[in-house]
Amino acid sequence: MFQRSVLALVAATFTLQTPAGLVPARQLVPQSPARPPVVVVLSPAGSAIADALSVAGIAAVQIDGTPSAADVAKWITNLRNDERFPTTTVFAEGPALANAVIAARAARADGIVTRGPVNAATGELDRVVAAKFQFDAEDVADPAVRIAAFARSVPVLGRRGTSAARPATARRSPRQVLLVTVGNVLVGLEWGSPQKRGREIWGGIVKWNDVWMPGADEATTLTTSAPIRIGTLDVPAGDHTFYIVPAPDRFQLIISKDVGQFHTVHDATKELGRTDLTAGTRTDSVEGLTFSMEPRGDGAVLKVAWDTREFAAPVSSASTSLARR
Repeated sequence: MFQRSVLALVAATFTLQTPAGLVPARQLVPQSPARPPVVVVLSPAGSAIADALSVAGIAAVQIDGTPSAADVAKWITNLRNDERFPTTTVFAEGPALANAVIAARAARADGIVTRGPVNAATGELDRVVAAKFQFDAEDVADPAVRIAAFARSVPVLGRRGTSAARPATARRSPRQVLLVTVGNVLVGLEWGSPQKRGREIWGGIVKWNDVWMPGADEATTLTTSAPIRIGTLDVPAGDHTFYIVPAPDRFQLIISKDVGQFHTVHDATKELGRTDLTAGTRTDSVEGLTFSMEPRGDGAVLKVAWDTREFAAPVSSASTSLARR
């Protein structure tokens, strides 16, 4: 029986090398179906679960140990950029659960499955917008059966306002993710990075005085574990999206309470508020739209750069902001 199971596994899957810049992981991709869902597996029983998922026709990426939330987020983003997989789900239990949930939320995984106690991740799970499924550690049923069924059922996030299906072609604007700590607050940014490709950006692709989402495809999303302050705007804990109104002499950042939309969708009734950004020019040209969060004292500076322009706003935790008032 064991030999037949091994032969079935070998026939059903092939293993890939870990891309550069990512923590090592074992990848199992079924030969059939052509575009399977993929599950990131973080579990002490990861090897057995990944094997069983792949035999069931679900791609699996098994990460051992307790990787950082940033490392797991990079894997999720890498898989969301891979046209072979229509959806990305995270399964986590044990010591890696808390970081896995943080990463899944920040990197906009399509679904999250947990098994056993979730006390260390309750706050993050409560704020997750993605589909969620939890089952007990005492459940003796094969967990891969439950995980596979859930992975097949999760809807694709971030497509409201466009096609419901994720294209089967490579992204022209690859997804990017950033996870940083500001004071005692964990802040995540996830966006699609449009490329310049020789085009005129400011006043061209990006129209002056029009509302523009800095990103492409799925909405550019900010996640926070606690309240923060961006510029003059107080932002509560949770998930929000970014828009910008650019002008030759002024940039305004809009923070919206709307989440899960396509980048061309803007509902003015869901705006949290607006704050000015400091605009500047660069001596170099940035090919792909880039966000960064640079430490500054006990806070940070949010920067958005594209082509030869850069705009910025101070960021601080709510507790730090109150102390300064």
